[in-house]
Amino acid sequence: MASHKCEQCGATVAADEQFCPNCGAFLDPMSETSKPNVISVSSSGFETFELSEPPPDNEPPVKKSPRPASPTGRIQCPSCGAVNPSPNRHCEECGARLSQAPLPTAPRPAVQASAGVRAALAISGLLFGVVIIALIFNFATGDDTESTTTIAATTSTSQVVEENAPIPVISETCSIEGISSFVCANLTDGTDASYQVTWEDLTEDDTMTIRLTFDQPMVISSIVWTGLTDAERFKQNYRVRGLIVKADDSINPISRELEDTPGEQVIPFASVGANWVEFEITSVWNATVTNGNVFREIAIQEITVIGRPATTVTSTSSTSSTTTTAP
Repeated sequence: MASHKCEQCGATVAADEQFCPNCGAFLDPMSETSKPNVISVSSSGFETFELSEPPPDNEPPVKKSPRPASPTGRIQCPSCGAVNPSPNRHCEECGARLSQAPLPTAPRPAVQASAGVRAALAISGLLFGVVIIALIFNFATGDDTESTTTIAATTSTSQVVEENAPIPVISETCSIEGISSFVCANLTDGTDASYQVTWEDLTEDDTMTIRLTFDQPMVISSIVWTGLTDAERFKQNYRVRGLIVKADDSINPISRELEDTPGEQVIPFASVGANWVEFEITSVWNATVTNGNVFREIAIQEITVIGRPATTVTSTSSTSSTTTTAP
């Protein structure tokens, strides 16, 4: 390996060092003497150029006077000679390194948490605080509270069959219009008003029918036929005697002869899904003179159909048993 001597102290120094490790003096780089190149052109037609004078000889190096020793605790810059405090690693004047020792390794930068990590830590801390507060509250109030535990729960579904009752009628239709205010609608209004028709004006071709219509299919068990309740007026008018009853779901209509008595009479009639029931009057009891009066009309006060809806109602009930215990 190439080396040269320090001009200040005579120490052998490596060729790549710029400062003497012994005295700290600045070392000039080694100079190499090279002969001047002569540029010539051998081709014809070109002018030949060459140096007229040889290069000057290298002057001998000038020895530098040794620098005075630095005071105790101070370091002298090997480049500019400035005195620097001992902790300095570089010259305050020129910035050159004051020592050839390796520089210390800088510490690794501290790892900084990202925004997501900080948010997660904040949420975790908040949840932890809520749990702690809840536990403290439960311990503080645990003696005054009760806990309820459900043991069992059941749900049952059953079909409810309605009892027989008067069936609502949505419309009344009579083949012969009633006279004056004695209209067909009086048959189902629940009052003492009656339906009356002048019987003596009817011919053999006239058929007197009454149809009652329901809002849904009905199971019919019986029919309550009500003549005039006043016995005197009942006798003074014509009364229904022969009667044919049929429904839209019945195969064979039934015939019935009513008794000649005022008030209600029950007619048994079975139907399992009737939307309407119809009555045809085939004969009457003649009007009789009572207290000197007799009328030409046939009078019917009320017709009530007894039954229930054909569809059953589904009922759902649920039961549960619970126990309450104190902690």
